[in-house]
Amino acid sequence: MATSRDRLGTLEAEGSSGRQGYSGVEVVLSSDPATPAPLCPHGPTLLFVKVNQGKEETRRFYACSACRDRKDCNFFQWEDEKLSGARLAAREAHNRSCQPPLSRSQCVERYSQFYMEDSFCHYNMFNHHFFDGKAALEVCKTFLQEDKGEGVIMVTDPPFGGLVEPLAVTFKKLIAMWKEGHSQDNSQKELPIFWIFPYFFESRICQFFPSFCMLDYQVDYDNHALYKHGKTGRKQSPVRIFTNIPPNKIILPIEEGYRFCPLCQRYVSLENQHCEHCNSCTSKDGRKWNHCFLCKKCVKPSWIHCSICNHCALPDHSCKGPKDGCFICGELDHKRSACPNISTSKKVNKAVRKQKQRKSNKMKMETTKGQSMNHTSATRKKKRRERTHQYLCS
Repeated sequence: MATSRDRLGTLEAEGSSGRQGYSGVEVVLSSDPATPAPLCPHGPTLLFVKVNQGKEETRRFYACSACRDRKDCNFFQWEDEKLSGARLAAREAHNRSCQPPLSRSQCVERYSQFYMEDSFCHYNMFNHHFFDGKAALEVCKTFLQEDKGEGVIMVTDPPFGGLVEPLAVTFKKLIAMWKEGHSQDNSQKELPIFWIFPYFFESRICQFFPSFCMLDYQVDYDNHALYKHGKTGRKQSPVRIFTNIPPNKIILPIEEGYRFCPLCQRYVSLENQHCEHCNSCTSKDGRKWNHCFLCKKCVKPSWIHCSICNHCALPDHSCKGPKDGCFICGELDHKRSACPNISTSKKVNKAVRKQKQRKSNKMKMETTKGQSMNHTSATRKKKRRERTHQYLCS
C-alpha cells in the first residue's frame, strides 16, 4: 500500500498516542457476542468512539472495518440508532451489489498459477470475515491445522492505515484456530508470526503481544514512491518486522548494512549504536540516537530536552499540548480503553448527555413557543390594520 509521507506523519502521531495524549477516534472492542455488529459490503463493521483528553466520551458509532476513507465505504450508523425494516432490506441489497472486487472465481484465476485452490481465501483481516462464508473458513482451518500446524508461519503486511486493535484481535483468532489442531502437550507453543508494520506502532503491538520484538530490518517496496532500497536518514523506510521468534535466531544480511551486536545478541543496522547507559541498541528509525541524561533514555537526534515539558521533543513543539496519561483518570500506565474507571465514566457521560438532550429539547420547545406567540401577535396586528383601513375607507 503506497502511503504518502504526510499520511505516515499522521500515523506516527497516532502510533505514539498512548504516551502523548493524542485525541482522536478509537475502536471499541465489543465483549458481547450477543450484539452482532451491522454489516457493510466488507463484512461486520466496527464500533468507534471519538475521544479527547479532558472531555467527555461522545456518542459511539459503527463504521467500516477495512476503509478509513468514507469515499471507499460510506457506511455509518449510530450505536443506539433503530432502523426500519425497509432500510435494513435496502442495506442488504446494497451490500450484495457492492461486494469488494475479486470474487472467489477471480481469486482462483489470479492465484492458481502459484497455489492450489484450497490454499487461499478472500478475507478481511480487520474483522475476521471470510467473504465466501463457512466453506472458506474450513479451508483456512484445514490449512492451519494440517500436520498439527507444523511448518506454518504467519506473514502479514496490512495497510499502514490499519488500526492495531482489530488486527490484533483477528490474529489472536487465527492463533486460536491454529492451536485447535494441537494436543494439550503442545498448548504452550506459539504460532510463528511476522507482522510487517511501521516502527512507531511498537508499543501498541507489544501491548497485545508481549512476546513480540521489533527487528531492525527495514522493509522496502519496489513499487513505492518513497520507501525504496538505498534511502538514508529521514527518507528511509519506517516499516519493520514484528515477530515472536527470538531475534538471536534471525540473521540479517551484512551486505545490506546490518551487523551483529554481541551485547544485545541480535542483528541491528550499522547506524544503530549500542548505548552503554541504556544497555541496548536503542535506535528505532535507522539513525543514531542520542542519550538524554535528564530523560534517562535515548531519543531521536532531532529532539532536544524541553525544560517546560520536562521531556525531549522537537524544537518547534507546543508546550501547551495534551499531557501524558489516561484520558479518564490521568494515570500513566494505561490507555483510556483499559481504564478501570471506564464504566463509571460511561455512566457519568450518559447522564450528562441526557441532561444536555433535555436542555436542548426544552430550548427547542421555548423557541417554538416564542415563534408561535410572535406569529399570533403579528396576525392580530395585521387584523387591526385591516379593520382600521376598512373604517377609514367607509
